[in-house]
Amino acid sequence: MMKKIKMLFCGMLILILAFAMIGCASSTNEGTDTPETTAPPSSNDPDPNTNTVYIKDYKYQPGEITIDTGETITWINEDSVGHNVAADTFECDILQKGESFSYTFNETGTFDYICTPHPFMKGKVIVN
Repeated sequence: MMKKIKMLFCGMLILILAFAMIGCASSTNEGTDTPETTAPPSSNDPDPNTNTVYIKDYKYQPGEITIDTGETITWINEDSVGHNVAADTFECDILQKGESFSYTFNETGTFDYICTPHPFMKGKVIVN
């Protein structure tokens, strides 16, 4: 009798573990929220009023971008270290990997910006 109870208990334990493993596997495959998938529109989801600058390898890529008045630029940090975007007219907090910052340019002009923790990182937005 005791042997049957032990076998039943072991069988139930194995069944519970199997369901737990299936649950974990499906939750990691469904709705994965990696920074890349939660970032603002990218080339996979184009928005004519949004332009993207990637922060990667201690560089803004592209380093210079030209847009029209009223368009938005989104910076996405793809580096493993924190960076920001700082200009005379706008600045964001430090962005960790996968985080983004967007700014809409409503005036024409040339806007130079840097990363304050890494001032050798420079970029430029030209607004027509």
